[in-house]
Amino acid sequence: MTSREQQILEWIKQNPMISQNELANLAGITRSGVAAHISNLVKKGYLQGKGYVITPPRYITVIGGVNMDILGISRETVTSPSSYPGKIYNKLGGVGRNVAVNLSKIGVQTFLVSAYGDDRNGEIFKEDALDNQVDISHSQQVGGASTSMYLYVNQPHGERVLGIDDMEINTHISPEFLRGQEQTINNSELVILDSNLPKRSIKWLYNNVHVPIFAKAVGLNKMMNLYDGMGRLDTLVINGVEAAALTKMKIYDEQSARQGGQRLLERGVKNVFLYMEGIGVLYQSMTASYFFSDNEQSPRNTNGAGASATAALAWARMQHQSFLESGKAGVAAAYITTESYEAVNPDIDAELLTSVQKRIVAD
Repeated sequence: MTSREQQILEWIKQNPMISQNELANLAGITRSGVAAHISNLVKKGYLQGKGYVITPPRYITVIGGVNMDILGISRETVTSPSSYPGKIYNKLGGVGRNVAVNLSKIGVQTFLVSAYGDDRNGEIFKEDALDNQVDISHSQQVGGASTSMYLYVNQPHGERVLGIDDMEINTHISPEFLRGQEQTINNSELVILDSNLPKRSIKWLYNNVHVPIFAKAVGLNKMMNLYDGMGRLDTLVINGVEAAALTKMKIYDEQSARQGGQRLLERGVKNVFLYMEGIGVLYQSMTASYFFSDNEQSPRNTNGAGASATAALAWARMQHQSFLESGKAGVAAAYITTESYEAVNPDIDAELLTSVQKRIVAD
């Protein structure tokens, strides 16, 4: 789109009933010149024919948490409550934020509905959203509150030892707040939520969202927020530990993963993306099932892998990719994320995702 076309489109957005003569006066050009620009906007898909009907943008709404991650990586295997040498990182994170940034980086217009404080971390979040082209106009900055924080420790090879979260601010993502975002939410191609949301907020979303809902389970103590009404979920992204607790069965290999996935499908979930560190990923529906073995042996940071997989599955849906290709996209995004100590790999984009996706092979 040229700068003149952008200018004319903005005037039309402000006043869809504006005439070509009025546009000509504003632009300082002839009416026939305006007509030519409008014709180009129609050809490029920004306008739908006469009447200046603006093509609605295709976007995804992510509803979830944002927080500051404090990550400690031990140089030695943690075996007891003691002090260990290692590295400590402060990074902006949060499942909702991570999903939204991944989506933006792979080319999907994204609205993030969240809550953050009026502290320094909140200002960092606003700057980060601007840098990553994530629209947070539907999020709320809560006065006198602290942006949530997540402290966790990883083993040298990437496995989580423990995590402590301070996420009370997420109570502000309430049904009352979400009701004010209902039109934006239901105009989305699909909605992604994470289980950091209050249970009553998730219940409200189950009852009031009319587009497909993708969900990312987060932690043993919060994943149950998704349970009541989970038949409303189009896609559930969950790790092996969470799935074991939810299904009340041990999940430790491909066969047990398939059994666990089946139980989740029987609860009404349409698609299950179940990932197990060091073992592999199951992508399963009632009509198809694929397992992707994890053959990677080098040390990795697994934080953020589930969020990136969720974003890639949503991206593949918008691209109308097949079930198998969608599963490959999720696996590819997770793999890309583990190659960085960032919760979102700064190098991820649609080109890299597609390249890695082509190399993924199902068992």
